[in-house]
Amino acid sequence: MRNIILLIQKYRNFLFFLFLESTALFFLFSATNNYHHYHYLSSSNSLSAGLLNYQSSLFSYFSLSEVNNDLMIENAYLKEQILNKNLVVGKKFIKSNDTIYRKNFLFKEVNIVNSQFKFYKNNLIINAGSQNGVVPKMGLIGTKGVIGIVTNVTKNYATVRPVINPNFGLKILHQKTNAWGDLLWIPEKNNFNSVYVNNIPIYTKVHENDFFVTSGAEGIYPKGVKIGRVISISKNIEDQTLDIELKLEENFSSLKIGFLVKNNFQEELNKHLKFE
Repeated sequence: MRNIILLIQKYRNFLFFLFLESTALFFLFSATNNYHHYHYLSSSNSLSAGLLNYQSSLFSYFSLSEVNNDLMIENAYLKEQILNKNLVVGKKFIKSNDTIYRKNFLFKEVNIVNSQFKFYKNNLIINAGSQNGVVPKMGLIGTKGVIGIVTNVTKNYATVRPVINPNFGLKILHQKTNAWGDLLWIPEKNNFNSVYVNNIPIYTKVHENDFFVTSGAEGIYPKGVKIGRVISISKNIEDQTLDIELKLEENFSSLKIGFLVKNNFQEELNKHLKFE
């Protein structure tokens, strides 16, 4: 107790100053002094808002992974709605807003864990395998267009042959005329951003910026998924066809996510394709 009294006596002038300063500040920013009270509240609110905004940004950063997964699931759901617009089941056409119809196509979101785009024969690896229901010849699409086809599957991973591989082949359609063509990637002529379309009849009215889309013929993809946009057209007089170059919708140098395509009627369709 004696020490406390001695301490107060030693610093009595400083403590008295703090008392007077606190009293002055109290009256200065009290509710009765409208001007200073208003500015005090404004400043404290700004500071609090700044701290809360920082806190929100910090928590948002740590929850990005969860948000991204939610968005991928939502994208897969939306693709099911959009790409199952009109389907034939049994003897009748049904619409996408029906609640009891069977969907042709289901979509599963996946991450692309390894992506090649500078090689002669490029391949991708996705983080889904046989335990996730993945089988060879499933299609893989991105947020904008076609990516590739599953070629090899293990328990937890699968290899995908992308469009930018010379062994990738697909029947496709000119969106405006429905003319059929063959998709072809030529390593000596194309890069990771372009591809050729062959066997389009020479009389077909194809223009720059027209889209080519999937035909749905093999059942690997739904009809109408974008592949690329026309950037050049030349006539092959000898074959009476057009040689068309497309700029791909998907950027194969920066692929991160994709959506596996499952055709619920693929097995039945394959029985018919055998006789072609």
